[in-house]
Amino acid sequence: MSVTRWLWVRHAPTNPDGRIIGQTDIPALEPDSDSLIRTAAMLQGADVVLCSPLTRCRTTAGMLRKVSPALQAPVFDGTLMEQHFGAWEGQPYSAVGAWDGLDLRGMAALTPPEGESFLDLVERVRGALARIGAQFSGQTIAVIAHAGVIRAAVTLALDMPAHRGLSICIDPLSVTSLTDQGDSGWAVDHVNRT
Repeated sequence: MSVTRWLWVRHAPTNPDGRIIGQTDIPALEPDSDSLIRTAAMLQGADVVLCSPLTRCRTTAGMLRKVSPALQAPVFDGTLMEQHFGAWEGQPYSAVGAWDGLDLRGMAALTPPEGESFLDLVERVRGALARIGAQFSGQTIAVIAHAGVIRAAVTLALDMPAHRGLSICIDPLSVTSLTDQGDSGWAVDHVNRT
């Protein structure tokens, strides 16, 4: 049986200024060095590093490699980008009232104009897990991505209804460890560790 370990890292903090950023390409802020060192230490032994191509993830990968030069250079993968909020990208949350009054099930199903719902994101991540997992089977895969993508991965590992994934907290520079045990299913080693 081939066991594949996934180490999911949320990018460094950003300043969205109260706006919906999704796939809007904003920079990461410089975190404190202790946070970077702790996160990099949890990635020791990663055989491959995959990364969302958005700047905040690319920058985070660079910062982590600066404190841990042994970390592999990242391979960029567009399927690891954050949920696409379509016409709502860059808009203040206060200007988009579509979520008002919705429960988690309604929020997960809500599709922004020209965008994707959280349910869509879960399916995108399902495909990425299958493809990347097959390519790097039996290895330790570090992924530098976004809160929504990591929530989707945990949702799939726990085989729970997608809307429940919206209640999972994923902090900047936290590491979530999931292990694909093949026919035995998934193990959730830890979530949101900083």
